[in-house]
This record gives sequence, C-alpha cells and structure tokens, in this order.
Amino acid sequence: MELSAIPIRDPAAHGAFRPFIRSTPRAFILRADRLLVQEKRHPEKGLFYTLPGGKQDPGETLHECLKRECREEIGADVTIEDLIHVAEVYRVKSGGIERQHQLDFVFGCSVPDDYTPVLGNHPDPHQVATRWITAESSQQLRPAYVTKLFPLGCTRMPEVYLGPHDD
Repeated sequence: MELSAIPIRDPAAHGAFRPFIRSTPRAFILRADRLLVQEKRHPEKGLFYTLPGGKQDPGETLHECLKRECREEIGADVTIEDLIHVAEVYRVKSGGIERQHQLDFVFGCSVPDDYTPVLGNHPDPHQVATRWITAESSQQLRPAYVTKLFPLGCTRMPEVYLGPHDD
C-alpha cells in the first residue's frame, strides 16, 4: 500500500479548522524563587495554578500566540527566551467523554521588572487571579508536568521532552 499526502483544505472555503492536535505555547516566568501563574478556581477541581499561554490560532506563530495569550491572561508584554520543555498532554474534555491531544511548548519568559500581577483583559475561564508562587505551592500546578519543572528552576537543557502526561 502506497501512502500519499493528505490534501490541505482552504479553511476559508471549508469553514473553521479545528486541528486534532492542539499546539499550546506556555510562559515559564521565574523571578528569584517565584513562578508567575494563573490562579484558577473550578467547582469540581478546586484551586489550582497554570502557566500563562493557550491555543495557537491558524497562521499564528508560537511566539505571536504566547505574546497575545500573556496580554489577555496576565496583562503583560513578555520577552520570550528559549524553548525549555515540550510536553505531550492528553486533556480530559466534555465531562470525561473525550480527550484532547495537546502539545505544550514551554518557553522561558520574563516580564518587566516593575510588573505587578493582574488579570488581563481576557482571562481564562475559571481564572480568578495572577500571582507569584513558591515551590511549596507547586503540587497545585496543572498539568502535572509543571510540578516537575518548577522545583528544578528549569535548570535542564533546553528542549527537553519527557513523554506524554494525562491531565
């Protein structure tokens, strides 16, 4: 059997495009011993923290997406540095019926020295605050792979892939 390329359809001509694998850049913003996170409260999951970032739109680069998401979620213009981690995540969606295959691209980033945590103009669902946390709060980070990155201070070599994670 011969394999052939799958034709690419014009999204404008065929409606909205929803990729099977969602690419999601994330900002790892470390200042001294504190990590900048989104604080979220969910009726079933309770209190947890996530890295700023989100869904890449068609035609948008990872850097463009990350800058947009950080303005929307944490009200900050970030400086993007190295890619420090790639995580493959299987997120439970639709009340546990479906899973979303997602690739998280975690970039080391920084915010201006005078940045004070605020909610951006378009925060994530369930996001109630933006805050600096210490490693003592790392067990409340989601997805779970972030709990491994933070206590290490991301001292690993850039572009580390540690395999898939369920979230």
